[in-house]
Amino acid sequence: MLNIKFNTFSSNVKLILITSLLSNIGIFMIIPFLAIYLSKLETITTAQVGLIIGVAFWCQRAGSFFGGLMSDYLHIKGTMLLGLTIRIPGYLLVGYVDSFYLLLIACSIIGLGSSIYLPAAKSYLVKVTSDKDKIDVLSTRMIFSNIGVAIGPVIGMSVFTLSPSVLFVTVAVIFSILTLMNLKLEGRNERLVSSQVSAKDFGVLLANRMMIAIALLMFLFMAFYMQIEVTIPMFSSEKFDNKIVSYIFICNAFIVIFFQSAISKWACNGAAKKVISITFILFSLCFLLMNMVGDSYTLVFLAVIAFSFAEIIIQIRLDYDATNVSKKMVATTFGIMSLAGAFGGLVGSYIGTLLYTSGLMGISIWGVLSLSSAIVAMVCILNPDNESDGIIK
Repeated sequence: MLNIKFNTFSSNVKLILITSLLSNIGIFMIIPFLAIYLSKLETITTAQVGLIIGVAFWCQRAGSFFGGLMSDYLHIKGTMLLGLTIRIPGYLLVGYVDSFYLLLIACSIIGLGSSIYLPAAKSYLVKVTSDKDKIDVLSTRMIFSNIGVAIGPVIGMSVFTLSPSVLFVTVAVIFSILTLMNLKLEGRNERLVSSQVSAKDFGVLLANRMMIAIALLMFLFMAFYMQIEVTIPMFSSEKFDNKIVSYIFICNAFIVIFFQSAISKWACNGAAKKVISITFILFSLCFLLMNMVGDSYTLVFLAVIAFSFAEIIIQIRLDYDATNVSKKMVATTFGIMSLAGAFGGLVGSYIGTLLYTSGLMGISIWGVLSLSSAIVAMVCILNPDNESDGIIK
């Protein structure tokens, strides 16, 4: 169950964890209401709203690649501060302009800020933490992030009802405060100073078998993960009502909050084949239950529970493995992993919406997803053991 060792961490680690919490509160104060706000503007069309949100999502995911490079090649603390700072004008612009192009730029800046910050912050945590505490720190970061995911929409709903402009200004203020707080981060520790990284190191990283495996698994994970943001809410809303969508996200967030710490040690230290296989078996079970829903609320939430445990297991395992690929290019490894996830999310979103109504060869979307997950699990099980750590010295 929930077991956070926050008090045992250094002041630098605590500051980044608090930043993860508050930034996610700010982000999720807006995310549930952004499409609603934009769709009510008379100056842009529904198609343009979809384009703005789609581009912002892509920037938020794919931009991590550049954030990782900046962190490893330039300055880790500077990259983090840039990621926090550029979101401030982005949020202010969204609240006070109604031009399609300005809104597109503003939302893209917000997405880029998030993507630049994340790999640098993860890398910072890994570099200032001992190997013994690494799993606990990465696990706690996920817990804090999901607490923000759970709290943000509740606060956002209250402020959005009062005034959308006040909501965007409030979030801009949150990121202004976070920027000032993070100025106190230690940046001159020898472990934080960018080592001599060359183009050759980058090429070696791209060819590393462990890096390729992590990128492929992240691609597959995000393809399935997007269903909880796209097809599962669509299906549940049509079958029941709009309220169930909120309950689904709350259920998902709270499972991660309360079980992440307990599962992380096993997920990171267990045999890779076993851990990954169980992840995709759980995804397969989730989609199988969705296929059997009928009029049962219970089956929907059992599916979400299975999905959430799969998410808990694979996210921490991929994060942990990413820290062991290249000691010199930890942030770039996270960036490549996130870029692979961006492509996976794009494919998962496209396939999910494409097959949502028609299915494939008489099989429903849930049947297709369940079968696909089971095939991935089977491939993992049948794959010959290869315990090479793949670490670049």
